[in-house]
Amino acid sequence: MDEQQVPNRDVSLAASSVTVALRAAAETLGCPVEHLDEPRVTTVTRPEPDDRSIRTFVRGDTSVVSLPSADDWELDVEPQEIDALIGFTRREVPAGSIIEMSGARLLVGDDPASMAVVDELTLVQPRRVPAALVVDPKPAVLDMLRNVVLPHEWAAGGGNADGVRRIGALAGGTLVALASVESAQGRMARLHVIVAPEYRRRGFGRTVLFELVRMVLRDGSLPYARLALGDFAARALARTVGFVALARALTMHVIAVRDTVYEDVAPGRSF
Repeated sequence: MDEQQVPNRDVSLAASSVTVALRAAAETLGCPVEHLDEPRVTTVTRPEPDDRSIRTFVRGDTSVVSLPSADDWELDVEPQEIDALIGFTRREVPAGSIIEMSGARLLVGDDPASMAVVDELTLVQPRRVPAALVVDPKPAVLDMLRNVVLPHEWAAGGGNADGVRRIGALAGGTLVALASVESAQGRMARLHVIVAPEYRRRGFGRTVLFELVRMVLRDGSLPYARLALGDFAARALARTVGFVALARALTMHVIAVRDTVYEDVAPGRSF
């Protein structure tokens, strides 16, 4: 992805955008939205017996830890372990790390630790680049970019998703950048970007991301990105278009509870 100097400007999301984002996060955590809007530390126990994960949400002085049902899991979490999980989220523990608790062993998933949102107030129009834009490129056009990036980059950038809206940038008749949006969940829509290696840091990623953000906003949804730990280029790219960091989140998959070991752990996805 292309990395640019982040402009020095004071930006803030509209209050309605923050409300929409917090409602979406609360639904994921299984807690009332007011738990995410007041300075407090809250532990929420989700009733779903098949969800073997612990999720955290940290926004300023507000922290939520969402646990599987204790009745189904026999999962005992000490208060100091809750504090540790919040600390891990603030420090952005790398994906794949193992966390040992008194009653469980956790695997940090690929879910990134930074959630960023953009709306009409924060959106920044980038400088023009010499590229032709194409909406919803056909499979043969997508293959131009798929063949020059690594398989994990293509997958993480939303390239394998079916039935999604996309905007691509063509340079010299070749697809060099692609922005994709997942189907909206409520009013939140997650965006992904892929740029060909030789075209990174040249403005093509900003261009397709900006145009897709405008499309999503016109459709009445709120664009967001979850930015992976250590991907400084992706973070810089998102900021230059107007994404504002809202919260940090971490998903930890339960791989062992006492003497029970689980093997079918599905890692998350990154931006």
